[in-house]
Amino acid sequence: MFLRKVEISGFKSFADRTVLDFSPDGEGAERRLGITAIVGPNGSGKSNVADAIRWAIGEQSSKNLRGKKSEDVIFGGTAKRGKVGSASVTLHFENRDHRIPIEYEEVAIRRKLHRSGESEFLINGAKVRLLDIVDLLAKSGIGKDSYCVITQGMSDATLSATPVERRAIFEDAAGVKQYQIQKERAVRKLESTKENLSRVDALLVEIEPHLRILRRQAERFSQGKDVAERLLAKQTELYGYLWHSFQGERGGLSEEREDLARRAASLERETDTLRDEAAGLAKTLEDGGSADSVSQDIAKSRGELNALERDAAILSGRIEAELDRQKDREEVRTIPVDLGYIRKSLERIGANQRSLFERLGNVERLEDIQDIREFARAIGQEVVDLDTKVEAGKVTEKVTISLPEDEKRQSDSRIAAFRKEQKESSERMEALRADIAAAEERIRAEREKGREARERYFLLERQVRDKERELSAAKDRLNDVKVRLARIEVREEDLVNEVREELSVDVRDLAWDGNPRDRDALMREIIRLKGEAERIGAIDPLVAQEYEETEKRFTFLSTESEDLRKAMASLEEVIREMDERIEKEFSAAFDEIARKFSHYFSLIFNGGKAELVRIAPKRKTVRVDDDGEPADGEDVASQEAAGIEITACPPGKRISNLSMLSGGERSLTSLALLFAIISHNPPPFAVLDEVEAALDEANSRRFGKVLSELSERTQFIVITHNRETMRQASLLYGVTMGDDGSSQILSLHLEDIEKFRGAGKKTAS
Repeated sequence: MFLRKVEISGFKSFADRTVLDFSPDGEGAERRLGITAIVGPNGSGKSNVADAIRWAIGEQSSKNLRGKKSEDVIFGGTAKRGKVGSASVTLHFENRDHRIPIEYEEVAIRRKLHRSGESEFLINGAKVRLLDIVDLLAKSGIGKDSYCVITQGMSDATLSATPVERRAIFEDAAGVKQYQIQKERAVRKLESTKENLSRVDALLVEIEPHLRILRRQAERFSQGKDVAERLLAKQTELYGYLWHSFQGERGGLSEEREDLARRAASLERETDTLRDEAAGLAKTLEDGGSADSVSQDIAKSRGELNALERDAAILSGRIEAELDRQKDREEVRTIPVDLGYIRKSLERIGANQRSLFERLGNVERLEDIQDIREFARAIGQEVVDLDTKVEAGKVTEKVTISLPEDEKRQSDSRIAAFRKEQKESSERMEALRADIAAAEERIRAEREKGREARERYFLLERQVRDKERELSAAKDRLNDVKVRLARIEVREEDLVNEVREELSVDVRDLAWDGNPRDRDALMREIIRLKGEAERIGAIDPLVAQEYEETEKRFTFLSTESEDLRKAMASLEEVIREMDERIEKEFSAAFDEIARKFSHYFSLIFNGGKAELVRIAPKRKTVRVDDDGEPADGEDVASQEAAGIEITACPPGKRISNLSMLSGGERSLTSLALLFAIISHNPPPFAVLDEVEAALDEANSRRFGKVLSELSERTQFIVITHNRETMRQASLLYGVTMGDDGSSQILSLHLEDIEKFRGAGKKTAS
């Protein structure tokens, strides 16, 4: 991981967008993080680069950014250039090793401030909180209080700090910042929890006496409520029993009334039916019956039947004649050659046949049928004679005689009409015979019915008298039921009014289990409970409600107090664990830093001795009041934090106190400590702002040598005036101040200069 580049826009003297690229040379294992030097005259704004980086990683103090208020970091304008509306700094990190614990290999952290006071914090373009940026960078060893950005005053401040303050600096250097952040948050939560617990306990103390008073009143209310509930239960039991008893009795009477009403109505209908039937029989008996009219109908039907039988015989004769006519005759004879005689005979026979057919079509009487038959036999005889005569000849030929086709069709049509008429006549005759038989049977039934009607009439008279007596009795019972039902309805109305007054409910909503009750015993119990309720007296229901609410609040606060105490114990456990982890990792880091401090001190001073010494914590007694504030009162023992002392003795001298060191020696000592810290826990990058300003040329060379060694693991961005430091840099940025009062950047790779010098020598030779 390393700082690839920094983008600055509107921050302090960098009015325009400025990009400083710190990408190291080489790839993989051969890559050297290197040293970048930022140079420029005093007042050009080069130290603003360090401030920009410090601001982007979360610095909130305007004093540490060399300002008075947060708005001072925004370019305020000059005589030749107006002010800008916002300041923005973006740090681009290469994160292939995922030292910043997110999945991206390129991480861009941006901070922007508007003149309106609105701030923006972004990670790879996504808006986040400042706290998220601080936590994320702290896990990778970067922070505003770490050794990522160091000024000359900060390096000397380590020597000037108290042992306790110096320990805090070493804790940051030991890489326990993330645990300290967790501990600080736990401490803040613990303090907040203590305050909440104090407020909760104060509320409990305030509520408890009032709760006791409310409890006594609520108990009386509960007793009265119990009596009222029992009274309500007894009243509900009694009134429910009475109501459902009335309902059952009324239901039974209503059902009986309906049954009696239906019975009376049924008897009345039966009586009316019997009366109507008797009246009808009486009228029938007076009329004398319908036998005579039926006899007349029979005679008329018989006359019509005789006429139909006569017509049927005529139709049968017509059909028979037509069928005889239609019989094809085929006469095969041997006749003489005299064919003329034969033709004449045949013509005569054919004329007779046609005459026969005409007579058949005009038949009207049975006597005509007999004549037609005789005429047909004569025609047949003529055919027989013609046959005999033909047989006497010697030369013969065959002759066939048949009915013409058109006459055949006419004959078939007549036969079909005759048969249809014959069928209709037969159906009519069958119907007449059936009517005659039915009429004769009806005559016999009428005579029998007359006898039965008289017997039925006298029976109906007796039944009508019986039904009238039964109807009168049913009406009397119905009137009695109606009176009883009216009494029940009056009692129900009285009960409804009583329940509405006593219970303020609808009596219809009262339940009953179906078991009978002792009405008198229930009434006595109700009177007793009413007297007991009067002795207890009425209590405002709001008292019970207030008691319940107060008790719930007291229970809630008690639970809350217990939860807060558990939370405090949990937070104290977290703080203890963080202290143990911090102490463990700090001890290991301190020993390593102390060893390296001695090494770098001897290297820089070319001898001498320096060491770091841990000071054990001291206990002291403080008097505090009830609120934990210092005051007169009981003595309370407390413990001060442990500290760190620094001893440094350059070669050839005996120095017992750091204050005896010269300015150069102090600077070298602070640099030795800085190198020891960086060597132990190399940060991804370190910005050194003129930390070697007080060194002479020899010490500057030593400083540059150590810096070059450490640059293999840490990326250094050095703001300097020192030429020896510049020689160690692979990339040089020059910062100048333009006419408009804004800083400008010029970049130069020193390798390019060497190449340029080599090319110049070759040309000269």
